[in-house]
Amino acid sequence: MNEQTKKQEVATKKASAVAAPTIDLGMVAQDQGLGLAVVDMNTTAIPFLKILSSMSPQTKKQKSEYVDGAEEGMVFNTVTEELYDGTEGVTVIPCHFEPVALEWSDRGTGSSAPIVHPVDTPLWDKTKKDAEGKSRLPEGTYLERTHNHYCLLTNSEGLTSQVLLSMKVSGLSKSRKWNSLVMSSKVKNGDQISNPPSWYYSYVLTTKPQSNDKGDWYSWDIRRGEVVSASQYEEGKRFHNAVKKGSVEVNYEQASESSGNDKPDTDNPF
Repeated sequence: MNEQTKKQEVATKKASAVAAPTIDLGMVAQDQGLGLAVVDMNTTAIPFLKILSSMSPQTKKQKSEYVDGAEEGMVFNTVTEELYDGTEGVTVIPCHFEPVALEWSDRGTGSSAPIVHPVDTPLWDKTKKDAEGKSRLPEGTYLERTHNHYCLLTNSEGLTSQVLLSMKVSGLSKSRKWNSLVMSSKVKNGDQISNPPSWYYSYVLTTKPQSNDKGDWYSWDIRRGEVVSASQYEEGKRFHNAVKKGSVEVNYEQASESSGNDKPDTDNPF
């Protein structure tokens, strides 16, 4: 046996030794959920899907929260830390809409998590606008009207994951436009025309630059996408029901931490 043949045999053995066996996907399907038997909506943190701003720590190399490749205008998942190009955007399926009033403390003066109130809380009558336009309560905290859109984020293979888009300040106008798109959708079944549930259509969300006399930022641009698949429709309905009955826990602290601002909104930081 010549030297070249020996080298080839060694290389073949090494390749065989490191080759990973293929996992039977049928077995994976049978084993789905194992190892997570006690995990439910209340023991997991639903990710926020948000727009990175120039103030977001994910865009700053000197910050511990820095994410390689992060730039303002990108879309960021606060749990998986995945980044999405803002121009290409993301595709989501809206499953539940919930307006709330969040009572915040200024950074360093109280809890980093807000108190959640009904959107029509009588506390609004006790607020006064400060120099920054915040609705201040006598105690020093401030109220912020917030629109929560609970969605399924879809990937190129049609697989979904649960996310939350929390819109406020100038983002409220984008939220209202989105709700109008949902409400204006129609489906014809024979002679019957109906307004389908919000999870019947997907929506494509991209980011676009905005500006005023105080500065520049990025905001959402929303357009209606395609009709969802049958499996996505069922997932959307299940997610809607889970949120409606209060089975989904929202950790607003993760949104606050990912923004680097007093308030966890980057849709207009000015």
